[in-house]
Amino acid sequence: MAAAALRTGRRVVLSAISASLTATALLAMGVLLFGRFGETEGRILTTTAMLAGYALLALPAGFLFDHSRLRLLAATVVGLAGVGFALALVAVWTTDAPTELGKSVITATVFAVAATQASALAIRRRASDPSSVRRLFAASCVLVLFLATLATVAAWAEIDDSLYFRIVAALAVLDVLLVVLQPVLALARPRTTVHRMHLVVESAEDIETAIEAVDFAAAAAKAIRSVEQTGHRVLRVERSGVRREGS
Repeated sequence: MAAAALRTGRRVVLSAISASLTATALLAMGVLLFGRFGETEGRILTTTAMLAGYALLALPAGFLFDHSRLRLLAATVVGLAGVGFALALVAVWTTDAPTELGKSVITATVFAVAATQASALAIRRRASDPSSVRRLFAASCVLVLFLATLATVAAWAEIDDSLYFRIVAALAVLDVLLVVLQPVLALARPRTTVHRMHLVVESAEDIETAIEAVDFAAAAAKAIRSVEQTGHRVLRVERSGVRREGS
């Protein structure tokens, strides 16, 4: 039942995104070909652009649902993107929209962007990622959430201090660096192999284990250390098979 629900959720998200992008393209083409480019046509074009933008923000959620990973985060992405689009739609089609509405659009949008970044990076993550990539992932998630908070504070408090925005811009550059470094470091990681081996242990049952390492010697050394730390003595190590990991 749970798997069926996940598949249904994935189909709904991806179908909605596909439909919204298609509608965006058709509306934009219609306005460009037959519109008179008045105020109404401008609002229509703005609406179609927003529809495409917020649909793309929600796209990583579909992949998370597809892989049954971080469903709460995926639902958060869809929710924030939906709220942001709804508020932006009201702002575009309301004459003399209140300032608070614009601030609400900014708040929902920046947090949607933050959730989308975290989702996109989560999709890329692999169990074989080195610890440095895992730390960068955590740091980038915290940083982008902090940036969204700073942007929200700036909008609602109407901050006009140039130093504040320079700090925000510098942190945004740092966030981009953290995002880019993750796939780069993951690709730069030495190719490893999962070595399956049979350990003959003195005064204990033989042990079957699988160790990920660059070569069999390194894997055997890890396995021996691990077993001997439990107080047993390894008499012999036999190779059982290998499986490639990494990139």
